Amino acid sequence: MTYFKIHIEKKKILLTIGLGSLLFMTWSVVSPLFQQTLPNQFFSAARLTNSIDTTPFLSTQFASHKSTPEVHSATALELDNNNIMAFWYGGTREGHKDVTIYQNIWHNKSKKWGQEKSILSRAFTRDSTSRYIRKLGNPVVTRGPDHSIWLFYVSVSIGGWAGSTINLTRSYDEGQSWSAPKRLITSPFLNLSTLIKGTPVHYTDGSIGLPVYHEFIGKFDELLKINQSGDVIDKIRLSWGKTSLQPILFPTSPDNATAMMRYQGEAPNRILIQTSSDAGLNWTPVKKSLLPNPGAGIIGLVLNNTDHHIHNKNHNPLLLLAFNNDAEEREDMSLATSVDNGSSWQVLHAIEENRLEVPDKDQQFAYPWLLQTQNGNIHLLYTWHKSHIKHSVFNTAWLNSRTGKKQSSEDLK
Repeated sequence: MTYFKIHIEKKKILLTIGLGSLLFMTWSVVSPLFQQTLPNQFFSAARLTNSIDTTPFLSTQFASHKSTPEVHSATALELDNNNIMAFWYGGTREGHKDVTIYQNIWHNKSKKWGQEKSILSRAFTRDSTSRYIRKLGNPVVTRGPDHSIWLFYVSVSIGGWAGSTINLTRSYDEGQSWSAPKRLITSPFLNLSTLIKGTPVHYTDGSIGLPVYHEFIGKFDELLKINQSGDVIDKIRLSWGKTSLQPILFPTSPDNATAMMRYQGEAPNRILIQTSSDAGLNWTPVKKSLLPNPGAGIIGLVLNNTDHHIHNKNHNPLLLLAFNNDAEEREDMSLATSVDNGSSWQVLHAIEENRLEVPDKDQQFAYPWLLQTQNGNIHLLYTWHKSHIKHSVFNTAWLNSRTGKKQSSEDLK
């Protein structure tokens, strides 16, 4: 018996040494990617002084046309010809093996959407990355440093969303064709549990800041810094614990930024908020804002217009937020603005509202995306009743015409 005990203990020791050596070798190879360096300043596009159309307007239509039973998680950017290209994932249901990434174009002249098409599948991702792919998830799009289109999207090989990794594919012809996706190295150990939802930010050195979140063991957020080759060269922790995910960033100056996050913890349910004064290198502790939210996706935008300065003595940028303005249900899609870098908000308008006596999870509005185009117009895309991607477009004149109500603690009792 003693012999067998000693033999088993030796095996345990050897196994521990082996695993330790493997992790050490992995870390020695990967760790140079994550040596924290001071980010450059945030890059901001030139501010617009006027919208082409100064008459207030709001129009809505569907960006998807029922090619799949369910669709979710839209993202979009403006093309060089001023059309809008949107992406989302669709299939039988979320997490199903038939889910693919879809693409569609809104034509600026006709103000209409074309017919969506599938551009990225499990099989294509599998063949490109040489890995088994079980399902696909959230896409996020931005411009690369060379002005190509960079499309990030989530894939899972084993388990649920906690086992996610991020892939990057690029288009050098304005979305007509796409490169073979590559798998980002976001973690030195196993490279699992990294997901995306928020809009990327850009730095003056040409690198991209990609907000990400984790769901394995805990729920917390990070900011990845990605170089011009599409490699992760830095990662900065935004939050800790088990209650925050899907961060969004508002770069309010070259050095300052406000971050907000989806909250999944004990009541009261509120959007989380924090700030940075050194271009995202360090962040204040996360705290609850006054804005209610049912633990659902949010999106934000720093508006490139100056009309609000008339009523803003501090000349702060105007922040626009799209979110579910309710602590329990996703029965609305609302807009709010802030002129003090997110310290306080005015809820302006509910683009959608469908208050039901008995909540229905199949009749809800979720996962918004905001985009401002060169003519000053603002585009909002979101999941409509799980079955469609809906698109609203309005100008800053319409936004300024809304009578906002400042959210206060009295409203949330």
